[in-house]
Amino acid sequence: MSNESWKDLFHKILHPTLPPDHPLKTAIVGIGNVLCRDDGVGELIATRLSARLVGCDTVQIIAAGIAPESCTGLLRRFEPDLVILIDSANFDALPGTVRWIVPEDIEGVSASTHTLPLSLLVSYLATSLQCYIGLLAIQPFDVSLGEGISLPVQIAADALIEELVEALHPDTPG
Repeated sequence: MSNESWKDLFHKILHPTLPPDHPLKTAIVGIGNVLCRDDGVGELIATRLSARLVGCDTVQIIAAGIAPESCTGLLRRFEPDLVILIDSANFDALPGTVRWIVPEDIEGVSASTHTLPLSLLVSYLATSLQCYIGLLAIQPFDVSLGEGISLPVQIAADALIEELVEALHPDTPG
C-alpha cells in the first residue's frame, strides 16, 4: 500500500486526462451490513451521498448492502469511468482510519459480511466495465450485531462524505 494519504490518491484518480466533452462518470457503491454496527458505514455513506448529490448526472450512487454483485447491471448501464467501492474493512489501523486501496491490494483486506469476496467483485467489474476501480476502506471499531455506527467511524464517514461531495460536485450546497 502507498504511503500517500487516501485524499491525495483519490484526487489523482479523479482528475484523469479526459476529452473536454467527456466529464468523468463516477459510480459510488456503498457496501455493508447495517445490522453489524460499523460494517454498515458504506451503506450509510451511500444513502447520505444520494441526498447530497441529487441531480448530479455524472455520479451514480448505489447503496448495495451485503450483495454488491447485485448492482452490476446498474453499473453497466451507467458506463462509469471510475467505480468507488466504500466499505468497512479491517486493515489493522485505528478505528475510523480511511484508506484508498487499489485493486491489486484489495485481496489483503478483510471484509467478511459480503456474499462475494471484494477481490472477485473488483475483478469482474474491471473486466466488464473497462474502468478504474478502487476501494475507500474505513477501519471499523465494532462489527458486532446491532445497529449504529461507533463515534470514530461516524466522524470518518462525515469527513468522507464532505470530501466526496466537494470532489464530485463542488457547487452542491452543504
